[in-house]
Amino acid sequence: MSESSGIGPEMDALRDEMRVALDTYSVTVPDAAKRMGVGYSTLSAWMGGKYSGDNGKIAAEVRKWLAAQAAAADRRAAMPALPTFIVTPTASAFLDGLEHAQAVPDLVTISGGPGVGKTLACQEYARTHQNVWIVTGRPSVSSTHAILETICYALGLREATVSRRNAAVVRRVMGTQGLLIVDEANHLTTPALDELRSIHDEARIGLALVGNEEIYGRLEGGGRRAEFAQLFSRVGMRMRRARPLAADVNALLDAAGVSGDAERRLMRAIAAKPGALRGAAKTLRIAQMLANADGVALNVAHIGTAWARLSDSAPVAEAA
Repeated sequence: MSESSGIGPEMDALRDEMRVALDTYSVTVPDAAKRMGVGYSTLSAWMGGKYSGDNGKIAAEVRKWLAAQAAAADRRAAMPALPTFIVTPTASAFLDGLEHAQAVPDLVTISGGPGVGKTLACQEYARTHQNVWIVTGRPSVSSTHAILETICYALGLREATVSRRNAAVVRRVMGTQGLLIVDEANHLTTPALDELRSIHDEARIGLALVGNEEIYGRLEGGGRRAEFAQLFSRVGMRMRRARPLAADVNALLDAAGVSGDAERRLMRAIAAKPGALRGAAKTLRIAQMLANADGVALNVAHIGTAWARLSDSAPVAEAA
């Protein structure tokens, strides 16, 4: 029989391979269909041997998907397993600030440069504590209505009436002793920030505004203006970290098992660049993958090659 008919041992074997792959990679049929660019009903019918269309066309998409899944699995296996969260001194300070915000409850600000670990600390805190909700500001989520809609979604609320969203949020979180974390809060407008302040006041929950140096500058400078006074006066703790501490970088290198003086010196130079610990961690993953492929211990050549794949600048001279 032709492949287009969907009948025959080769097609049956492909269906069996597809079922095994779905189970192995923990992917549902609807998700697989979406990634292949075919309809769920089409893929489902094909897997059941009941598709009346061009089975060969669907089989071709299945083969490409299977190859992509296998390649991705090989890539993941080659990447070293670094801890997803490392308790650096800076991360510990951020966690303490979040705990203060939730326990008091209070309003805290956490600001710093990119890659110092703000978002990872927030995610770790939410993972280990109850009634913690994280929402993220962005250019499209900057207004009062947009941030309230985002908070409602995070809380599982479906309040269609815009004017009632604040009240719905307050009712949901009041009495929970919870903490609302707003990451990338620097994107929010002043009225949106004041809306968050009103939720903090009325619901008596902790509020953490997390972002880059701009959020600190706006609150510190704006606190002298009337429209910021209500917000600025409620900030109970301000935490700033423009760049990672030397101890933060050492904690990352210790966790990754980097012991050579030359390698650690080079990694410190990388961590001092824009991207900070995030860039350093990405570099380490690629460098260790290169070392594994060579069958040798990690060395400065692997780190230099890895960094070159991430940036045009060379940290070697700085680390010499």
